[in-house]
Amino acid sequence: MPQGSHYHPHSRGTSAERQAFHKPHTSLGATGHWIREAGILAPLVISEFVKDGEQKWRYIRMASIATALVSEGLWAAKIHKERQAMREHNLMWHSPR
Repeated sequence: MPQGSHYHPHSRGTSAERQAFHKPHTSLGATGHWIREAGILAPLVISEFVKDGEQKWRYIRMASIATALVSEGLWAAKIHKERQAMREHNLMWHSPR
């Protein structure tokens, strides 16, 4: 018995709405992107300039920690800003008129 195709002829030629692809790690925008890129490229750059093995790994660990701290700081600032906006919105709607 032949297997049925998964082809759907009714969807051909239509411009259906595309489903949004949710990537939570992109929520910090371009700044977050460049911080992650710096963290990813840091070991390569450090390895090119620091030849001593012990020193190189020390700098790589420091760059990793610094990247994580900056990224978490940006995330915390974003969440703080969103919560502050929500508080102001709630106060505006719940204040006596």
